[in-house]
Amino acid sequence: MSLSKRLIFLAFILLLFGSALAACGGEPVPVKDTEADFVLALPRFVVDIDENGMPTVAGFSPELLALLGVDVKQFAMDPEIVNWFTQANVQHIELVQKDDGIYVFVNGVLMPHLGWNTEDLQTMTDAMTKLGVIKPEFQMILRFLVPFIQHTGLDVALRFPMQPTAEEIPLRDIDAPIESVAVAEDVAPMAVVKARVTFDEMGAPSILGLSTRDLAEAGLVGLRNVGLAPETLQKMKEAGISKVTIQTTPNGIIFWINDEQLPYIVWNDEYLNRAADLYAQLYFMPQYELQRELVKTILPALARIEGEVTFEFPH
Repeated sequence: MSLSKRLIFLAFILLLFGSALAACGGEPVPVKDTEADFVLALPRFVVDIDENGMPTVAGFSPELLALLGVDVKQFAMDPEIVNWFTQANVQHIELVQKDDGIYVFVNGVLMPHLGWNTEDLQTMTDAMTKLGVIKPEFQMILRFLVPFIQHTGLDVALRFPMQPTAEEIPLRDIDAPIESVAVAEDVAPMAVVKARVTFDEMGAPSILGLSTRDLAEAGLVGLRNVGLAPETLQKMKEAGISKVTIQTTPNGIIFWINDEQLPYIVWNDEYLNRAADLYAQLYFMPQYELQRELVKTILPALARIEGEVTFEFPH
């Protein structure tokens, strides 16, 4: 490609990018440390999904994006899922990345979401690399990216086809601050659930010295195959992971690997009730009536349970 053609192509890309930002409108996602050496804060990008699952990004059609070498077909959603959302009146899902996590909105309502800090992200990256989820050659790249993630503000809203008779639900007001999670009062828990599960060299779990193998020999044959595969245990050993802890609190669910905290799920009573309502909205069919009742009862109760489960692995 000649220099003049390259310049024209670059100008075309910059024009499209500028047009996309103009089409987005609104203010950029707020980032706390605006004086940092790197800050990237973009306005909301709206992606419209049609009934076939094909996306239109910021008003640009798949045909126009194809001119830039972007094949939107690889980002297409399953049409059955799109139809499911339409029938359940899920009109839009919005993901907002800020320095402290990823906020999830469904029909403009904030749901339980992901929270983090720099140490959490580094621990997760290291663990995923050791377990083979991330290839070693990408580990250094991801470690370099972690500080950038915490100085980046992104907002992507996916809009789905509406039912003909449905009333349009507006996207959340981007000028309004995202509601903060109120720290729960120090009240007595409804229940306390704690357990230490130990896995032996064969992958069989046990509590208080009683393993699933013992229970199987006592007649509970269905528990014979409950446990971890030898390959999984070997990966845990090679990764140096001897302990995984999961703890529920009134403000969320926290995960640790070897006493190092991972990104966590943020919740409170209100968010859990919203999640239960969303489940009922998605599984509105008569055959899910029992499941809806169970979720409506159990999910909000999680914030009032003091739970901690520790899994210990051979090392």
